[in-house]
Amino acid sequence: MFEYLNGKITVKRPEYVAMDVNGVGYRVYITLKTYDKVVLNENKQLYIYNVIKEDAFKLVGFLEERERALFEMLIGVSGIGLSLALAIMSTFSIDNIREIVLNEDFKTLKKVPKLGEKKSKQIIIDLNNKMKTLNLMSMEEPQEDSMNLMIEDELYLALESLGYSKKEIDKLISKNELREFKTLEDAIKGVLKKIQIRG
Repeated sequence: MFEYLNGKITVKRPEYVAMDVNGVGYRVYITLKTYDKVVLNENKQLYIYNVIKEDAFKLVGFLEERERALFEMLIGVSGIGLSLALAIMSTFSIDNIREIVLNEDFKTLKKVPKLGEKKSKQIIIDLNNKMKTLNLMSMEEPQEDSMNLMIEDELYLALESLGYSKKEIDKLISKNELREFKTLEDAIKGVLKKIQIRG
């Protein structure tokens, strides 16, 4: 199955886009929020959720993996299908949904067409449990502390494999400097630059 597609947006409609990937056009269903962000004839990568049924095979695309994760949670709720899940994610941002779930605000959630009180309450119950289990309550902005720790751990492993001790690495870069890096690649480049300067 498809993990993601990377290609040119050749058709753009509110309910779907067509992506040209090496001459093959894929119809990918999207949310209105994705529709607002993609540009016709622009190359774009969409993370794909594969909907496979006996009588249909559909692709649903998202700009970010956390959007796909939320979509999977929504369609896992009894009575919530593809169309309703997309309608919810078109109406509310991930952060909005997080707040709705945290505050158990089913009245706001049921503003989505065809989503009544019963289904709204069920979504809140199911997502509350799943979000806690998957540590996705801060999906809109991944927790900075955990991201920094992950980069730090991987950086230390990479440098130790080159023969540097933890003590030497601590001298090369401070914790404050580490927090400025957004990715492991940036952190490695920053440290290697410092090593070169030191001669």
